Amino acid sequence: MHGSWWWCAWLCWLGGCASSAALDPDLVRPAAGAAFLEELPGPLLGPFDSPSDALLAACGKILSKPHASSGRADHPGFDARWRVSSEYCAWLYYTPDDHYVVSRLTDQSRVDPAQRSKSCLLPSRVVDARYPPEALRYIYALHNHPYGSALSSNDLRFIVSEGRVHGFESETKTGRVRLSIVAFFSNAVEPSSCDGFHQFIPLTGQVLKWTRAASGWRCEQTGRVTWHDVEALDFTIEKLHGPCLRGTGP
Repeated sequence: MHGSWWWCAWLCWLGGCASSAALDPDLVRPAAGAAFLEELPGPLLGPFDSPSDALLAACGKILSKPHASSGRADHPGFDARWRVSSEYCAWLYYTPDDHYVVSRLTDQSRVDPAQRSKSCLLPSRVVDARYPPEALRYIYALHNHPYGSALSSNDLRFIVSEGRVHGFESETKTGRVRLSIVAFFSNAVEPSSCDGFHQFIPLTGQVLKWTRAASGWRCEQTGRVTWHDVEALDFTIEKLHGPCLRGTGP
């Protein structure tokens, strides 16, 4: 049964399936006959004066989408919820008039039936008709993880590849901001909430986990990445369990 489900899902992404999500104005999908999107239009959210404000707004927006959260893996009914879950992705970018903006979303996915996995495919480029393409600065690659899992090896390789195209940090009115990939998660299914996110910063090698607490946001460094060959995207991860460095911020 699992194999049949994955095959149907894969055919849907190749040929397009009618659903309520297809009518969502926040979402962009490939045109008929196109395999995948090559760019995302903007904006969807913003403008914001700080990257953290834009990040948290994006977290709430993405996790509000249908099937964005399947809850914790130890909750009853998790397998069924995970099978119909969706990843949504977007770019948080910086504009020439000194604002942070979130692009529209896509839920185009790559499904791997053998590994029972799926991931949102984020286009490398944002097109915002208000500005020349080369004037945009790429800050965070955003997506959700339906059950709060850590960032994958593909996530890490993706953002390093994007850093080689767009740069690993950008000068902004709030100072230099380092390129990151972020994966939002919710501990609940419905209604889902922005309970935290995983973050990887290629320039420092830090892998962080941010969780919402009554007193505010708590940061834990969960890993450190060492690159052996950036061209080949070859790396190792040292698992850690400790507080974030002073001054670390989303």
